[in-house]
Amino acid sequence: MLLSVRWLIATALVVLVFGGVWAISSDVYDLSKATSLEVAAVTAAAIGLPLSWWSFRGQLLDEPPEVAWVTWRRMPSVPAVPLSQPRDEARLESAFRPGPATQVVVLTGPSGVGKTQLAAGYARARMAEGWPMVAWINAGSHEEMVAGLLEFADALSLRVPEEGSARALERLRQHPPTGTQPSLVIFDGVASPDVVRPYLPSVVGWRVIVTTASRDTAQLGLELPVDVPGTTELTTASGLPESTCRNLGRLPAAVELAVATVRDQPRGAAPYLDRLRSVAAGRLLGDGRDGSRYQERYPAGAAEAALVALHDAGFDTDPAVRRMLGLLAALSPGGASRGLLYQATNQNDAEETLSRLSRWSLVSSRMDGDGVLLHELIRRVVDDRLRTDDALPAAIADAATLLDQALFAEEQAWDRRAEGDQLIAHIAALSTSAGSTTSSLPTEAVERVLGLRQWATRQLSAVGDGGRAVELAESIRQECETLLGPDHPGTLAASDNLVIAYVAARRASDGIPLAEEVLGAREQQLGRSHQDTLASRYTLAYAHEYAGHLDEAVRLYDTAYTEYARVYGADHPQTLTVGGALARVRAAAPARAAGRHRTGGAPRHGDQQPID
Repeated sequence: MLLSVRWLIATALVVLVFGGVWAISSDVYDLSKATSLEVAAVTAAAIGLPLSWWSFRGQLLDEPPEVAWVTWRRMPSVPAVPLSQPRDEARLESAFRPGPATQVVVLTGPSGVGKTQLAAGYARARMAEGWPMVAWINAGSHEEMVAGLLEFADALSLRVPEEGSARALERLRQHPPTGTQPSLVIFDGVASPDVVRPYLPSVVGWRVIVTTASRDTAQLGLELPVDVPGTTELTTASGLPESTCRNLGRLPAAVELAVATVRDQPRGAAPYLDRLRSVAAGRLLGDGRDGSRYQERYPAGAAEAALVALHDAGFDTDPAVRRMLGLLAALSPGGASRGLLYQATNQNDAEETLSRLSRWSLVSSRMDGDGVLLHELIRRVVDDRLRTDDALPAAIADAATLLDQALFAEEQAWDRRAEGDQLIAHIAALSTSAGSTTSSLPTEAVERVLGLRQWATRQLSAVGDGGRAVELAESIRQECETLLGPDHPGTLAASDNLVIAYVAARRASDGIPLAEEVLGAREQQLGRSHQDTLASRYTLAYAHEYAGHLDEAVRLYDTAYTEYARVYGADHPQTLTVGGALARVRAAAPARAAGRHRTGGAPRHGDQQPID
């Protein structure tokens, strides 16, 4: 994109110069036509050579091309209250040795110590130097990490329809860097180093940074521990008294909250420590040993600083603030796009609320200005506050409604695949939150979360990501069987989606027995003419087709077409879809597929997807 824009600008300038010199030569200096053309050509050539160099220098001199914009746009922007880390920055710079070998540096340390901003600062410096590829992958969850890697693969044109994510990610691992300088990829917020290991580049020329709170980094790369800064260092950087910094556990994330809060206090930092001591943090932010749900302990002062900031931002008094933080806490750790949040309320109100939260350093933004990020410290405090107030089920239900509004039809699955990957990451995070409070969730919210997960399965199947689709569909079916029973309509719907996933994973034969079970159960429960029964008949034919059983597929499609035409009419879109599938299979096996229905017309792209 960037290269083509530069080329168009250069070409336009050369044409303008050529025309201008020609006109001046002939009209002002009264030169002959041949001489005027010669002067114009020489002048245009003299200007065109440097302009051509400029238009292509993005490749020749390793200026960041369009791929850099696509991939690093998820990087956090500079924080509103930046706290410099000169010592750690120097250690990170020196950790990478000169040479073409791929090197991995693992930044370890407790959450809130500044690992993300340290990695982001390094990445911003490399971008300023013109490194050709800088990719930022949010790895707080597996789904979010895969979504980021697939976006990176898309930017490099490595993703092919119907091949699945595994092939695209393997191509990405083997993709060589661009130009003479290294390329950089950062995996931020990795829960377990073993999760990221299969996705590390397998060719030379890459620099990799992994940030994690885990200390189990054996053989992943060079470990670089990031410790909390010294009290004097923090006091100098923040302007807070040493006693306040010590009370905050010298944690940069908590200090940033404190600086933002003190900035809006009329009496400055003096009374802030008293406010911290007056906050009843209780057992917020404990670790698993004290009965909490988390495995990492934050300093008590961190919880107190977060609670004070929440209070001053209006968490207890402003429903818009409370709702926005509840949504962000329930969605993916990698943050939410503004476009998604605008669907919860109008854009002006959403921006006013986000601006308020940003002022108190409760949220931050990505470099593209679109993504809204919630630090893990704030996420945990908000989650615990909502749980304490018995408001977490309502927040989860609200997030489920928001995501339900953002879903799109399967016909758009490939064109909107990046958006779909992010929605799947949000759905996975929401499902985890819902699982921790299922007994308190309204029935409607439970059903909506299940519906979102079913959509995620169909989206993965529609883009050919069969492996992930099967994994998700199998877990949904198992849960439905346990909670609802094997013949419940919800379980049958989950089974139907699993058949579709098997086909997407090129395991159609595995799906045939299950498709037969679902069809039999629905015929018995609902009758032959019910829309779910008709869909199951189509799904069974679909599985036989992709298992290579063309004769049986023709027979089943033929029966399905007859039923659809009887129930809906010959011109109904669903009837035409089944007819298109029948025509497709007959064309593949004409000698064995003589039949009585003549549908005419080739099937459209996407007709092979089963009908909902």
